[in-house]
Amino acid sequence: MKRRHFILLLGGGSSGALSVGTGAFSSASAERDVAVNVVDDEKAYVGYEEADKTIPADLRNDGTVHLVTITNRFSRPISIVNVEIGDSADKLTDVSYDDSSFEPGERAEITGEVEGLDHGESVEVEITVTVQGTGVTAQLFGDTETRRFTIAREELKVEFSGTGDAEVLGAEGTVSVDVHLLGENATSVTDITNEDVDASTTLRNQVSDADDSDKIVGVTLDDTTYIHPEWNPDDCGLDGSTGGRGDPSDSPPSCT
Repeated sequence: MKRRHFILLLGGGSSGALSVGTGAFSSASAERDVAVNVVDDEKAYVGYEEADKTIPADLRNDGTVHLVTITNRFSRPISIVNVEIGDSADKLTDVSYDDSSFEPGERAEITGEVEGLDHGESVEVEITVTVQGTGVTAQLFGDTETRRFTIAREELKVEFSGTGDAEVLGAEGTVSVDVHLLGENATSVTDITNEDVDASTTLRNQVSDADDSDKIVGVTLDDTTYIHPEWNPDDCGLDGSTGGRGDPSDSPPSCT
């Protein structure tokens, strides 16, 4: 078992009592009658907060995701001086933080961008943070059960509405899709290919040559076609108007 949560180093003029996060720690060094106590994380001198993340739900407007929040509970300013990413470093890019000092009671955030994580895939993240202030340096290890967290990317899905529209779920930004349309009184499905659409909104108004009377009965993206759950190929139409989650298929919808 790795028994390390926090390393605390104090300058020679320190005295009194100091508290570190829950669990055991690898070492703590101090001089001149300094007692080091283990307390709950919410009472420790340096707070470390993290939570599991889901992409794209937890993405910020700038495309980054919040990773860790550090809280200063010392009586002096501290600053983040180093951030180390564990085995998930190849999935996290542009990890950034403000290296200026923050006052007692204030917080500092660490953010990053997620790349190379496929839909339906998740990665376990360990982030070790070193903070420093006048006469004190603290290192909070991320490879513990209480600080390790998961980033998962949602599986791609297509949600069909009862009005004949559809929306891509689990994607962000612009995606390329094939849209399969059924016109009013049509006897066949029209395939419109390689449409670049904004995944944050519904599709029909973004599709060239589609009008309000057309119904989206299928959407193809990433080599999978999602077919309207009420699609009936024998009748070349929909059996109802409630919509729902698309059914994955290897081929687009067609009339028989």
